[in-house]
Amino acid sequence: MIRINFFVVKIILLISICLNCAWTLQGAEAGKPITAEDRRHWAFVPPARPLPPGVKRSGWARNPIDAFILARIEENETRPAPEADKATLLRRLRFDLTGLPPTPEEVESFRADPSENAYEKVVDRLLASPAYGERWAQHWLDLARYADTDGFEFDQVRPNAWRYRDWVVEALNRDMPYDEFARGQLAGDELAPEDVSAFIATGFNRCYPDMVDLNDQGLRRQNALNDITETTALVFLGLTMGCARCHDHKFDPIRQTDFYRLQAFFTPVRFRDDYPIGTPAERAAYENAVAVWEGGVAEIQGELIRLEGPVREKLAPGPPLKVNDEESAALAKAPEERSPAEVRLAYEVLAKDKRIRPEDWPAHLDAPSLARRKDLLSRLETLKKKGPKALPQARGVDETSPNPAPTFLLLRGEFSTKGPEVPAAYPIVLAASETKALANAKPLGRSSGRRAALASWLTRPDHPLTARVIVNRLWQHHFGRGIVATPSDFGTMGTEPTHPELLDWLATELVARGWGLKTMHRLMVTSATYRQSSRPDPTSLAADPENALFNRHIRQRLDGEAVRDALLAVSGRLNPALGGPSVFPELPAELAKLSGKGAAWPVSEKARDRDRRSLYVFVRRNLRYPFFEAFDRPDTNASCPRRAVTTIAPQALTLLNSQLAHDSVRSLAARLGGDPRTNPDARIERAYRLVFGRSPDETERRLALAFLRRDPSLSHLCLALVNSNEFVYLD
Repeated sequence: MIRINFFVVKIILLISICLNCAWTLQGAEAGKPITAEDRRHWAFVPPARPLPPGVKRSGWARNPIDAFILARIEENETRPAPEADKATLLRRLRFDLTGLPPTPEEVESFRADPSENAYEKVVDRLLASPAYGERWAQHWLDLARYADTDGFEFDQVRPNAWRYRDWVVEALNRDMPYDEFARGQLAGDELAPEDVSAFIATGFNRCYPDMVDLNDQGLRRQNALNDITETTALVFLGLTMGCARCHDHKFDPIRQTDFYRLQAFFTPVRFRDDYPIGTPAERAAYENAVAVWEGGVAEIQGELIRLEGPVREKLAPGPPLKVNDEESAALAKAPEERSPAEVRLAYEVLAKDKRIRPEDWPAHLDAPSLARRKDLLSRLETLKKKGPKALPQARGVDETSPNPAPTFLLLRGEFSTKGPEVPAAYPIVLAASETKALANAKPLGRSSGRRAALASWLTRPDHPLTARVIVNRLWQHHFGRGIVATPSDFGTMGTEPTHPELLDWLATELVARGWGLKTMHRLMVTSATYRQSSRPDPTSLAADPENALFNRHIRQRLDGEAVRDALLAVSGRLNPALGGPSVFPELPAELAKLSGKGAAWPVSEKARDRDRRSLYVFVRRNLRYPFFEAFDRPDTNASCPRRAVTTIAPQALTLLNSQLAHDSVRSLAARLGGDPRTNPDARIERAYRLVFGRSPDETERRLALAFLRRDPSLSHLCLALVNSNEFVYLD
């Protein structure tokens, strides 16, 4: 019989675990090698400005974009599609730049303008429209994973999240240079500490889903830091660095240490939901009042800690279990050295210590001390209720000390298993050496300056990724597909650019033009490439069925927000008001009956509020607005670089049967006016011009007249029109 010595087995297991940890630590510190070949990947090399190539059909090109596109078309012995007609171009432009359909008056004005720059004048007018910022903000908010609630089980409301949404709209409308746009969102509080708008910009870092009731608040914070790190890399760098949270990236030359070194830029942040908004004088007065009030609260809490101290030391010595690093640091300090915030932390931790029961106090305190404790608790409760009246508030991040806490690599990504400390540094593959990857952050007032250093590095004119990534995103939305078809993955598993020289030219052009986004929009939409018809000739279609050469325009389905806005616009109901708290349109009856844990929402009282643009519809993580969900609204739990486009039955059913569709077509019918049996031709003409931006052809006119003879209801005719492909697709 074999006898097992369990003591020996235990020793062997412990040695094995220790060796495994040592190997893991050694591997974590070293990581996989980053080679010269890795650094030669096309996306990791700074873009060089190419000259536009020569082409045979030089008369077709309107700007350098066309030369790059036409050269590839000619190489493949195909030809570009002819220019689309004016009505098609205006509808395409209007939705691309503003997310709204053109009015009949706009169509007529454009058609009647004989000037050579008639098209350019329309482009400039649309770029100057407030609706431009609203449309393009939605694309950015998809990337930022914006929502008005936390998600997870309770899906609590974030009352001030909308301020970040409005900041994005305003920044785009005033054509904030993209480098400034990026810097503000990463480090606005460090770069302009007294600017309220700069703090609101940092709301980008607060869009993560949040499990607020997590038992371990340290883990909750770590989850937020992981999300911020991953999203920053996806949005600005176009890299899937989140794949390196637990181990070295399987495909890209990104180490696990790179993930946590990038995270070290964000480790010092304080997550704030209470940043006061007002004039400098109002904020100063409020912050002074808060400081006085917090000092009074801390004084009482400190006295309670001293009074209760002997009892706690006797019944529950040492710190309570499950305290995070911040709480532990506050408890470790001498009472006289604690700041008011640290006194509050220490008091709240001790007050929740379950090792002491309420009945323990009368059993272990003498009568005077017990009375004193009761009086202090009463005063504390009263003082807490008398805090200064809050100013309007914003969500964002800031810092409280120029000396950041250390950042540790987490073995296998586990919060409970800390590896070696790591410095703030950029991905090694994007630096000449490991030493040059280290950030040279300088403290800025109460901040470490780390995020300011990251923002500066990201927006260097010669950065290999930043400009490439954003111009590719612009191209994607204008042309239906990016030059790089994986817009948030420029790594080795992403797709190669179809036109690498054009991508580099656009990236360098963006920098040369001062990082202005509107000037890049204008360049793209005024090109001959953009003006092409979406109808290919058979030869080009056979040679390039996927349209990789962009030898025709890609027909695109409108997203749900644009479809809803178009319904409201053609019906005359659209409320163009800008900004402010989110609104709550009606929900379908079966959803309106739901209750509990944030399943439903309170419908906005004013009908005008319910008819605002889709950008302002409340974004609940656990209940997407059903109309948008039918039309592929993305999940706001993660950054979305490219929306899925499906063709499914619920879309047709939504447009046929939803309350929104029926209310809209009734209002549209009212716009047509009068009895349809009187002068039906004029009403049909008006309906087509409102819905499609054009007149009906003879076949359409004949069919519409026959429809009205059978069913003299203009609203039914309008319902048929908004359910056509032409209403939800752009040619």
